[in-house]
Amino acid sequence: MYTLMILMPMLVVTFFGFQTYSSNMKERASDFSLELLNQLGKNVDHYFNELDRISLTFSMDSGVEKALLPSGKSAFEQYQDKMMIDKALMDIVLVPFQDVIGTYFINPNGDIFSRYGSGQQVDYGNFRNESWYKEALEAEGKGVLIPTYYLRSIEGREELSFSFVRSLIDVSKNQSAGIFRMDISLNGLSEVFSSVGGGTEQELLIVDSQGHIIYDRDKSKITQMFPITLEQESGSIVKRIDGKEVMISYVTAPFSGMKIANIIELSELTRNVDILRNLLWTLTGVALFLSIGLSVFLTRRLLLPLKKMKSLMNKVENGDYSVQFKAQSNDEIGKLAGSFNHMVRKINELVHHIFVIRILKRDADFKVLQSKINPHFLYNTLESISMKAEVDNNYEVADMISRLGRLFRMTINHDKELILLAKEMEYVENYVSIQKIRFPNLSFIVDIEPEVMKSYILPWTIQPLVENAIIHGLAPHNHEGSIYIKAALVDKDVVIRIMDNGKGMSEEKRRDIQAQLLTNIDKDDDQIHIGLKNIFDRIRYYFGDRYGLVILSGEQGIGTTIEIRMKYLKEEGEPLAEYHGH
Repeated sequence: MYTLMILMPMLVVTFFGFQTYSSNMKERASDFSLELLNQLGKNVDHYFNELDRISLTFSMDSGVEKALLPSGKSAFEQYQDKMMIDKALMDIVLVPFQDVIGTYFINPNGDIFSRYGSGQQVDYGNFRNESWYKEALEAEGKGVLIPTYYLRSIEGREELSFSFVRSLIDVSKNQSAGIFRMDISLNGLSEVFSSVGGGTEQELLIVDSQGHIIYDRDKSKITQMFPITLEQESGSIVKRIDGKEVMISYVTAPFSGMKIANIIELSELTRNVDILRNLLWTLTGVALFLSIGLSVFLTRRLLLPLKKMKSLMNKVENGDYSVQFKAQSNDEIGKLAGSFNHMVRKINELVHHIFVIRILKRDADFKVLQSKINPHFLYNTLESISMKAEVDNNYEVADMISRLGRLFRMTINHDKELILLAKEMEYVENYVSIQKIRFPNLSFIVDIEPEVMKSYILPWTIQPLVENAIIHGLAPHNHEGSIYIKAALVDKDVVIRIMDNGKGMSEEKRRDIQAQLLTNIDKDDDQIHIGLKNIFDRIRYYFGDRYGLVILSGEQGIGTTIEIRMKYLKEEGEPLAEYHGH
């Protein structure tokens, strides 16, 4: 994944960058070639204009015009005519261009006049059957360029050259007065092309309207046909020729109508691009190597700790909660390790807590089952005594026994973990009503909000405290006094206070009892401590550490206030308060 994240952008940038650069390079090369060819076309046109001007100079020469006057001349006059034509032909050979191979004039009688420059004599005796002669006559006085060919002298020597012919028109008769021909070597065109730069890697050619190559710089394609048809005035196209992809740019020379073409291999154009491409691919390869190394490094750095943590998780699944992951850094893996260790510790504590609760519950269930035998027997016995008291008209005793029987029945029939506060208060009121028969001066006041009455609490948490208040608080006062029970909802908790105005206790004893509740120190011979400890432990184990029982006041002679706090539960199956650790 890391490799792809690094490699893909580089590949995309490399590919599109290369394509864009290559396209721009081709466009610039095309523009440069067209500009160069336009300049070259102007030079070629200038050269052919000079050839046309020379042919016109010959036709307008006064000696030539005189020599072309009608026949009927003497032999001397004919000799003079010949001399004037020869002189005009020689002037052309010697003066304008050093690359003129030879000049010729053929009159209507078939007489051939010739002068030679850099070349040797060529036999044109069969001129009437030559295509160039017919083309010159058909041009009616216009110059005709004969494409490049191999010129063969009478000595048998061949030389690449091209020719320029023109028919001299007798205006009075509107017919040809003779044909002027000029054979020219390629030296002049070579000089024209040598004046234009562009390097040796490109081909520069001149193509006529029929597609013949009349000149190329290395002279290897002269007389051949150009590989494609150049239909437009100018342009640049990319073609595959002889297995090579080339760019062909061309323009049309305005005067001569010749196509000046440039052929260059694309590999030459993109040589620098190829260097750049190779550099980019090299950098991509280096980046790929580094990304693979980075990927391996990060994978080992990330996956090895995770695999080790997975192994520890498997141990936790199998019940080993003592494992801990030792982090080597403070990065995300280190933070994850800290969270894992904290989770395992909390699970271990919770499992231990649940285990303790189950042991306590199992022990309590056993004791309840065991204790139900005697209360059940006692309940049935009390019912028999109550019936006997009623028979003897001792109704007060019968009422006491009946109330005690109902209290035992409630004890026998209740086996749930939670009970409505209203039901718990019913137990308390039954117990107090029995005590009032014995102690008529006992005052019992209850102040509980209706909403709190509908909450669920642990059973037998209020009645033992009321019993302690009567036996240990009010008994020294001949059981005269009051017990006040107040319950309210405080911060989503049920807070219940049991207050009496009895004997009370010293501050030292209050602290001693509270300390025993917190430090698991029991005094087996003190029933006060046993009852309080039982209520305290049951509340804390069921609801959590922040719940329990607190002795708020206990001054000697003033009375005692005990407060119990449990989570407010609207339904019996509602989740308990968050576990705070045991």
